[in-house]
Amino acid sequence: MAHGSIAMLLKYKIESWALEAARNSELKRLARTGQLQARSMTLYLESLRFVFEQSQLNLACAAQRCQELCDAELEAYFRSKVQEETGHQLWAVDDLRRFGEHSQRPAPSSVALIELQRRAIALHPFCMVAYTVWAEYFTVLLGDDWLDDLAASGYQRDGVTAISKHLEADAVHAAAAFAEIDQLWRGQPESHVLVSIVEEACTLFENFCAEICAESLPAPSVAAS
Repeated sequence: MAHGSIAMLLKYKIESWALEAARNSELKRLARTGQLQARSMTLYLESLRFVFEQSQLNLACAAQRCQELCDAELEAYFRSKVQEETGHQLWAVDDLRRFGEHSQRPAPSSVALIELQRRAIALHPFCMVAYTVWAEYFTVLLGDDWLDDLAASGYQRDGVTAISKHLEADAVHAAAAFAEIDQLWRGQPESHVLVSIVEEACTLFENFCAEICAESLPAPSVAAS
């Protein structure tokens, strides 16, 4: 691949996946048909709280790693991202308070997403740039429709601010993301490595949606003895 074309490759990958994910999403179907239960939303919001909180820490680690590598430009990118993401977990805390739930653990796949971030940074800090572009861009691509679906289940935008406010923020960030990634990429790591990070993130997010769906399924009946 020619140097400098990584943005278009990742953009195509994210758009293709997002289109397919939206078309086949069981989670969207449940929400759109008014079947998404409150326990699903508390798990969703607690998972967002966890991911927002831990992502801030990982972005700071990525900046520190860039400092060690004497890559001032990439370090500045990550320090800017830390500032952008600071406090976003408080939106989810406020939403959960309105739901009256505080103790639910995050979904396993959201924990796996954070582990993917850490592995990506250890492999090469630029892998975290690819992950960040994925997270921001797919949020923009799917966010408005997802909020409309949630409203059909009774979850209005002002009650799920961890989603609605994050969408507003990412709409600004994603607009510049692909120009930034082309400016920052110097051919390493190779494009197939960056694509693999995005593909794994897509798979984990699909798993996350399945875990949220499972919370809305009826409890299995206990057979009489």
